[in-house]
Amino acid sequence: MKTNDFLNANAIHIKKMIKEQMSDHFDSHMFIRVLAKKYEYQYVALLRKYKKNAHRNVNAQIARHLLKNKLYFEIDKNAKVFSATVFGYNNPNELWQKTKKNSAEIIHKNLDPFSYL
Repeated sequence: MKTNDFLNANAIHIKKMIKEQMSDHFDSHMFIRVLAKKYEYQYVALLRKYKKNAHRNVNAQIARHLLKNKLYFEIDKNAKVFSATVFGYNNPNELWQKTKKNSAEIIHKNLDPFSYL
């Protein structure tokens, strides 16, 4: 399974994880640690698909997925911060802030009722 396929298949659970387990402000590294812990088997399987830079490739895809789906996950970019990677290196990554917006309302307002035609 590809990283985006895994993330899309688990979007509802990931949204709940963000809402319940992440603080109001969190960075991509924190999120990836929580995700990797909850879905350890799947995360390791995603890493195995790469011979080089496995963590960098998979984690970058996860971070991009957050960005592309920030409205659904009810988060927004706040700033760039430095924090420790899984290997302890301080690297720049995105700081996220939970929003108070209701994603169902956002999706409904942006939904074109004739888009299926």
